[in-house]
Amino acid sequence: MKLVFLIMLLLIKSNANVNVVCKAGIMDNNSAKSYINKLLKKEPRNIECILKLANIHLKSGDLLKGYKLIERAYDTNPSVVEHSDMASVLSYALKMSKLAKEAKKSSNKLIWNEIGDNFFDMGIYAESIKAYKNSLDIDEKQSNIGLKLALSYNKINNVDEAVNQLFILVEQNEKDFYASYYLGKILRYSINDEDSAMRFFEASKNILITTKKNFTDIEYATYINDINMELGK
Repeated sequence: MKLVFLIMLLLIKSNANVNVVCKAGIMDNNSAKSYINKLLKKEPRNIECILKLANIHLKSGDLLKGYKLIERAYDTNPSVVEHSDMASVLSYALKMSKLAKEAKKSSNKLIWNEIGDNFFDMGIYAESIKAYKNSLDIDEKQSNIGLKLALSYNKINNVDEAVNQLFILVEQNEKDFYASYYLGKILRYSINDEDSAMRFFEASKNILITTKKNFTDIEYATYINDINMELGK
């Protein structure tokens, strides 16, 4: 009888610890993630813990993982999710999680591009980087996506990766106006390499002039005036 009581006490204490972690959160995020992941292997339908883990991923900027967990919770018990703190992002989470699954299943670069563009427009550049890289793994010759990847790196101040990506674009096509133009900008203002910056501004100006027909009058005037100002002309 005493042994049964002790076992019951341990089970109650264990469940209490689980509830504290999943409801309130008494650990740092890394410890909580590890703890909850282990728990979910034993209790895969524990809604509170699924939502807690989703919230941790969302707050750490790992949005697609967070959205996937929200979808998992919703599939398990829609009503609980609809009345949880995640209700406000539920529809968007389901949409993005569905897109990511479709992209992985079909190796569809266009879907990865859509995901990347969504995150880029929201200013969530770490996620746009992941999506654009997945797209470029499928087709590396997408210069527009390569440019967006470089700009995403620059937005999070990862200047080295931004420059590397722009150099890749120049190697793929030396007539790529945007690659040369943004190389000039980053080399001047982020790396303070004036000589190289001037070289790329000159290159971008020459490309711009010879491909004028590819730009609207307003775009052409804006870029040529800006480049001339950079060149001190």
